[in-house]
Amino acid sequence: MNNNRVHEADFRRHFSPWKLPGQPPLMVWMALVLQGLLICISPVDGQELPVENGFAARIDGKVITLAELDRAVQRQITSARGQIHESVIERETARLRPLILRGLIERQLLLQRAIHEKILLPPGAVDSYLQDTVDKMSQAEGTRYSIDDYLAIWEQQYGEAELDLRVRLGEELRIDELRRRKIRSTRSISPKKLREYYKSHQEEFTGESHISFRQLLITMDDPDSGRIQDEASRALESGDDFEELVKKWSMGPRRDIGGLYRMTDSELDARFPPVPKVVRGLTPGETSSWFICRGYIHRILMVERTEGIPLDFARAQNQIRMILTRDIELKKRKQFEESLWR
Repeated sequence: MNNNRVHEADFRRHFSPWKLPGQPPLMVWMALVLQGLLICISPVDGQELPVENGFAARIDGKVITLAELDRAVQRQITSARGQIHESVIERETARLRPLILRGLIERQLLLQRAIHEKILLPPGAVDSYLQDTVDKMSQAEGTRYSIDDYLAIWEQQYGEAELDLRVRLGEELRIDELRRRKIRSTRSISPKKLREYYKSHQEEFTGESHISFRQLLITMDDPDSGRIQDEASRALESGDDFEELVKKWSMGPRRDIGGLYRMTDSELDARFPPVPKVVRGLTPGETSSWFICRGYIHRILMVERTEGIPLDFARAQNQIRMILTRDIELKKRKQFEESLWR
């Protein structure tokens, strides 16, 4: 049996992007400098750049094309559309490109390390990950989705086809397992340290907070979507009640109760992006700008946020152990990141 094959259960969790590591080697810096020159002479208008023999970086023979970089940039800025003026997006995109390129380079270095260490996925790992994601999203959205639904929504939202997404997820899962093996701490935390930390940070430990918000959804492909959006905007500017506007205009779920959702922070995280980020950026009584998600034009009203109740030491122990373990792993992570760029 191959010990490098990853257990399927290990993939039933979200992977998270890392911060950018230390200085890259000379050849990678040359590619970055080249990319900087290309940014200066290329229009930043969201269109795909010409890529005949063009590349953004080359890492040990693997080429990151300008088209790959452009798609990665577009995925990052998609969530901002509808919330930030297009002129701001165009200006910030040029600044974002070198950072995203650096992330793509690091990702390729990680993937090459995972391949070198013969880290293999269990059969069906990508489907298992997608099913877990869909189950969480279905519970949070209040609507039952299938994997096919999710893939269609993803392509509509980010322009990434199913095959490309599956390949990328498979690579990310292998990278995630590499990180876990290199960084995960098995060191035990003593009860004394747990209690000391609790005493000095007691106010930080509470149960999950709850968030209530309403959402107005207009189907993008509805022929009257533009007119409805304009009328709803004018009504909100005139001070009309958001709940009543949802009951009148919304084309999404929970229309009959004014589009009201109440959920914990972890449940909110399972919503399709950029909803979690938009909701957390609002204060009670504040309404978001229009933004696009899941084939709908969204507008959200923040109703209230209820903080969790304080936790005693017995109930806070698991959180404390996670915090102290994370601090240990951060140090290991920094060392591992630096080793990639040597």
